Amino acid sequence: MNMNKIAYSVFIAFVASLLTLISVSALSSSEREEADDEGLDPITLDELAEHDGAESCWKAIHGRVYDITDYVPDHPTDDEVILEWCGREATEGWDNKRPGVPHSPRAEGMLDEYLIGRLVDEEGEPVESEAATEANGNANGEADSDQARLSPAEDERLHRALLGLPLDGRYRGVFGDGGEMQVNVQFDLRDGQLSNISYRHLAYRDVDYRRLDEDDDLYPVWVQHQQLAEGLEGQPLTAIFALHEPERLAEDIDGYSGATLRGNKVHSAFRDALNRGVYSWP
Repeated sequence: MNMNKIAYSVFIAFVASLLTLISVSALSSSEREEADDEGLDPITLDELAEHDGAESCWKAIHGRVYDITDYVPDHPTDDEVILEWCGREATEGWDNKRPGVPHSPRAEGMLDEYLIGRLVDEEGEPVESEAATEANGNANGEADSDQARLSPAEDERLHRALLGLPLDGRYRGVFGDGGEMQVNVQFDLRDGQLSNISYRHLAYRDVDYRRLDEDDDLYPVWVQHQQLAEGLEGQPLTAIFALHEPERLAEDIDGYSGATLRGNKVHSAFRDALNRGVYSWP
């Protein structure tokens, strides 16, 4: 055996050993993380939902729960951006700081400082995030292969993007003032028409309109906002400009509730959603 063959054999053996060590290390790391999670306090979705504001902000990412209350004032964006994820499963937002771009390893390292528990269901079983479920589906070959095979001449998403037209998909947007998120709206857009419009947050001066009882004096405000959403349902996207004249969509906008309905806030949330781009694909 000449020297070249010996050197080649040694190199192959070295690479094989290195790969083995990496695999063992990764497996051990994964096992350690699972073992560490078992030692964390179990937190249910209902318990998580109780911490949904700046006073106490918890969020779940990849099955772990973090109390980031102390970090909210230091977050580099407007408060309402991070407050949108308080009290809920937030993996999708974490993995998409921008569409398709996750938070940095540095941010991930900072997140560890706020770890307080693991997310479980009512039976105490781990709750898997929607993002993880979708990733597993894609790994199993359930991705939209037809869309992936489209050529530039056939890809309607590409065409609409290049023409500056809104893409079909689900959108989320917020309106905030003075560091307080007041409106968080979600809607679907398909072929230029609005559907599935809902409020993920609707509050003003510490009043959460979505949680008011029917006999509450301000409950009519919640009813009026629902009328705005119902009036836009099935309408073309351009109908959001009617929110500047909310009397076109809701009944008795002043006398019914004793307060003027601020449709312009809802309009701003819609515009914010469009500026952010598609939140998730249909």
